[in-house]
Amino acid sequence: MTDAPQTTASPTDEEKIPLKTELAVYGVGTFSTTAHFMLMVIIPIWAIENMSIPPGALLGFVLGCRPLLSLFLSIHAGTMMDRIGTRKVLLFFGILSLTTPFLYPALPFIGALIVIQLLSGLCDSIGWMGAQTLIGQVLKGRTSYAARLGAVIRVGHIGGPPIVGLAWDFAGPWVAFGLVGVCGLLFLVSVLMLPQTVTTPRTDGGDRETDGHARSETPKPRPGFRIRDFIPHPADYIASFKLMAAPAVAITVLIGMMVHIGNNIQSTFFIVWLRDIVGIPATLIGILISISSAAAAAGSLWAVPLRRHFKPYWLLWLSVLIALIAISVTPLVGSAPVVAAVNGSLGWLVELTPLIAAYIAFCLMSCVRSAANGVHQPLVITLMLRTVGPNDKGKAIGLRGTMNRVTSMIGPLTLGWLAGLIGLEYGFYVVGIIGTVLMMWIAWMMLRHPEIHQLGDGSAQK
Repeated sequence: MTDAPQTTASPTDEEKIPLKTELAVYGVGTFSTTAHFMLMVIIPIWAIENMSIPPGALLGFVLGCRPLLSLFLSIHAGTMMDRIGTRKVLLFFGILSLTTPFLYPALPFIGALIVIQLLSGLCDSIGWMGAQTLIGQVLKGRTSYAARLGAVIRVGHIGGPPIVGLAWDFAGPWVAFGLVGVCGLLFLVSVLMLPQTVTTPRTDGGDRETDGHARSETPKPRPGFRIRDFIPHPADYIASFKLMAAPAVAITVLIGMMVHIGNNIQSTFFIVWLRDIVGIPATLIGILISISSAAAAAGSLWAVPLRRHFKPYWLLWLSVLIALIAISVTPLVGSAPVVAAVNGSLGWLVELTPLIAAYIAFCLMSCVRSAANGVHQPLVITLMLRTVGPNDKGKAIGLRGTMNRVTSMIGPLTLGWLAGLIGLEYGFYVVGIIGTVLMMWIAWMMLRHPEIHQLGDGSAQK
């Protein structure tokens, strides 16, 4: 690639990001995603036990419909972030995320549950999209900041699920859902801490962290708030999908899509398997999610040193494949041979019941999966941001969010359909096989476009 002309600037000046701004970005990412992880524990239990929805296609839709609105609105939201500012967009969704958790116990009807799931899922998705966009807009689009974001958000993922699980077991649904509402409040506070204006680093050539030069570019002036900005424009969707004409963008989007098959199966039917098949209580499910979130935090921090030794795109691909395989073997993890192996390994130290032995096995599997997912997260964010110009970062994240929502819905819906057809156990295996075949196809595409690796290496950061 040909380097663009560079102007020398002080690296020290470029690095001076106010701590308040950095914390605000991390807060946006932490509290929007923590709400999702807390709901991950209690929504499947609420649907099965309180609303008596049996495993099958209906349960698959109820649990898997959360990404539906963001499937259609992610690109529009990303465009709005570019057009009127990320802070203004997130203010609206901050208010919405504060109110939606209380609607779950207030409206215990299947139709209402679906609508609430749609609104709550949109809040989660746009909140996380906003955090990723802010990495490019206010935190220079660097892998180091993205890795810190990936690690910091795990603090909420570690603490939130056990707390909400305990609340469910000992205080009931209203208190549990109320704690999710607290996350919405903290998300709104984080948004209010964000700066009113931002300056975006240029990404059309070298990198300040690698070549010692700082270059920045101010985005186009943003117009004031207009009601018509809330109306999706077909031209914005066309412009976003045109970004996929670049092989680097298309491959990054495709790999990112695959990880969401496993993510949304883990947040739906994995919890159903733990609760309904294995018999693990909500508190222990929350602790399991907490432990796996700690592993994901470690994986996010490993991303930066690992990319110094491996090509970023192949590292991204491998981490997603590992995570996908790990979720597809869920039924094997709780099988008698695995439980016996855990007992054989730890039986000399402490006597384990079959339930506890199975629980330990599930914790280990979840840690492997989450660590791989943690490596993937900062890589996919920065690779995506580095392939577009400063005024297209919201569009790029919106495009990624839209495509991710496709597989976010397909995973649970497919597994729910398979559960009704061949049983939940074999459904896990079939989804894993299909996902692995798709990953091999993506690897073939990566071999056909070796130029993407030069782009990935060119954006490597300390």
